[in-house]
Amino acid sequence: ENDIPYDDSLSMVDLLEDAIGKYGDNTAVVYKDRKITYRQLGEWTDRVAQYIRSLGIGKEDLVSILIPRCEYLPITAIGVLKAGAAYQPLDPGYPPERLRFMMQDAKVKLLIAEPSLLSLVSDYDGKVLAVDEILKLPERGAELEKPGKDDLFILLYTSGSTGVPKGVMLEHKNLVAFCYWYRRYYEV
Repeated sequence: ENDIPYDDSLSMVDLLEDAIGKYGDNTAVVYKDRKITYRQLGEWTDRVAQYIRSLGIGKEDLVSILIPRCEYLPITAIGVLKAGAAYQPLDPGYPPERLRFMMQDAKVKLLIAEPSLLSLVSDYDGKVLAVDEILKLPERGAELEKPGKDDLFILLYTSGSTGVPKGVMLEHKNLVAFCYWYRRYYEV
């Protein structure tokens, strides 16, 4: 039998909020010697989400993230999702022309970036949130509207057989289904 029941009405934000509530003081993110608890992750991602919403960015909007592998990757990605938007990861190792194409093609509304990498996208003239500003963002108590299962989660680009990258859009329900499968299959 291939059909395994699970709650398919949930978004990734629902799953993350559940984990934050259950495991508040447990470690959620580890990068080198830095550790972030689920509670801290919840607070910091809320700040990012509130900031993004304050710019009028939300459902079906795209936010590019251009940072090296570090503890800010999950903070920024989850913050974007909590705002109801989707994110587009940008690999700092890509040539500037590919990054430029991906951002233009996606019509991004915001770039979250490591300041030292901004030269890779020097012709981007939209709004930028520098990662070193994230923990300085104010806490606002406003309730955020959670994304739904059919809302856009991420925009990834293939190499493109024609040499032109092609965008692949995934919705929350795609990753939720994978998470349920993964937990069952690997018994975690």
